[in-house]
Amino acid sequence: MSVTIRNNSATELCITKGQEGTIAGWQSIKGLHRKLVLDTIFVKLNNSPQLVKFNGLPENVVLIITFTISISFKLASGWNILISREQVKVLPNFAMTDYTFQCKIRPINIVDLNNCSGHQSYYTCLSSASAANTIIIQGFDLKQITAGASGWLRQEFRELEILDEITQLKYKSLLPKQMDGHWRNTLLINFREWKGLNYVPPKTHPVIQWNEKNPLDIFVLKNIS
Repeated sequence: MSVTIRNNSATELCITKGQEGTIAGWQSIKGLHRKLVLDTIFVKLNNSPQLVKFNGLPENVVLIITFTISISFKLASGWNILISREQVKVLPNFAMTDYTFQCKIRPINIVDLNNCSGHQSYYTCLSSASAANTIIIQGFDLKQITAGASGWLRQEFRELEILDEITQLKYKSLLPKQMDGHWRNTLLINFREWKGLNYVPPKTHPVIQWNEKNPLDIFVLKNIS
């Protein structure tokens, strides 16, 4: 059975949230009511970024123990009740959200784009090894990927181009001494005062370039980083 680990139990051992694997075995104990309850499961990691070896276990097989979760609440009568449960933090890996799918590449990728909220979600879901092995199981909104970037996203990309240029010039010791800023927007404003409002870094894509007719406005705000 394929599962996804849902807790960063030991990042140095690749037991991290989102790591996938298959059930290699489990152990149970008798609970309070003398019934068998799950205590530990053993997961063989898929595509582990490094070799993991526990004494007595095969390579890349890790153990996931139960966590105790307690919830306290007050009844209408005024009584306080504490409910505790023990759970192994893994989920069946038959599907995953776009958020969980980040940084994963599927050799065979079956996706449902119908409820994706934006083009970033489309991009994440379609992170496949090849187009030939990607299956889109129903229709989707073409406007999410063909209607152009929103104003705030275009602004973000433009500002990142300037910040990238500032970083390169700082690394090469080519920034003037007056170029300083504790906050992101003040640094951007100082740079534009030095270079000019219509200066566009050379590597900026034509789609997001700015000029007098299509200006880049940066407002003076405090405590923005």
